Amino acid sequence: MTPRAPAMSPHDRRAAIIEATVPLLREHGAGLTTKQVADAAGIAEGTVFRAFGTKDELIKSCATAVFDTTTLVAELRGVAAEHSLDARLTAAVAALQRYLERAIGLMSTLAASGALPHPPPRTGPPGPRAMRDPAVDAALVDLVGPDAEHLRYPAQEVVTILSHLTLASSHPMLSGRAMPAEEIVSVVLDGVRKARPC
Repeated sequence: MTPRAPAMSPHDRRAAIIEATVPLLREHGAGLTTKQVADAAGIAEGTVFRAFGTKDELIKSCATAVFDTTTLVAELRGVAAEHSLDARLTAAVAALQRYLERAIGLMSTLAASGALPHPPPRTGPPGPRAMRDPAVDAALVDLVGPDAEHLRYPAQEVVTILSHLTLASSHPMLSGRAMPAEEIVSVVLDGVRKARPC
């Protein structure tokens, strides 16, 4: 018999179950069992159903959770301002890459197992869905800010270029190889042209 789980608020319980489930979904896809989830979370299987109702609801909640940028924004805000621009942006790109790897990895696994949740109904004007989070952009702009006067482009444009290159080099369907964070920052800040002789 599984020992009784420690008391938690319903919100904290759901968050703990999601945290235990995401790696299992990456490994097993939608074929994971609620027993595997319960074992990984250290709870009884019935607790999974009390928290989510169905396995499908748990999977949808996991898919939503991997796109939550709260932790990413906190990590970006935690980058030390006294570091050089290169070091600040390298830390930021590494955080973005971890976020993207987790989100894209889970979505790819769910798609391959036929369990990719449908996006919520669209409520705005037609066109592409917004892929950018204003809180992430603001944190990145703040990292560029102290050195903005030394750049050819405004901080927001630098962030856009940096974000696009990071996504393109991190997405398995868009890139043959993942670029290291240092290389992405070097391309954005220094370009690809060799220094011209004086």
